[in-house]
Amino acid sequence: MHAVRKLLKWLWTVEATICIVAFSGTALALMADVLAREFFGNGLFGAQRFAVWSNAIAGLLGFALVTAERGHLRPQFADALLPKSLEPHVERIGEVVSALICLGMGWYAVEFVLSSARLGERGMAIPILVWPIQLVLPWMFLSSALRHLAFAAWPVLRPAPRSEVPA
Repeated sequence: MHAVRKLLKWLWTVEATICIVAFSGTALALMADVLAREFFGNGLFGAQRFAVWSNAIAGLLGFALVTAERGHLRPQFADALLPKSLEPHVERIGEVVSALICLGMGWYAVEFVLSSARLGERGMAIPILVWPIQLVLPWMFLSSALRHLAFAAWPVLRPAPRSEVPA
């Protein structure tokens, strides 16, 4: 369990760092584009597209970070649909179901990225291959699946869920 805790912490650090770099890239690209328009009359070629891509990367990785913090909204009304005998196991069942959903979406995301790579799809504004950018899709789902499985196997690793209502 100690090794899993360290892995999850490392994963969070890597993802949070990439998010910070991506959001910073978004802000810098947009600021540079605006400044270029103001001072030189033309924006920077590709700056807006770069900002969109880097913002998408940060946003999608945010899915995995929210999973790590247990910050996703949860349909609590569904708790009443399960038999009372399952009540002690609801958290684990939820983690396993969430892991299965993320694994399924991760599999589909891998297929999507492979298809994009095989077709050699390129961006419209900046003609670069898009599959390296799309790699964030399988990453976010598979990373989240790993977390859900770890939380199901070792409930002590689960952080307290974030409240949906501010205190």
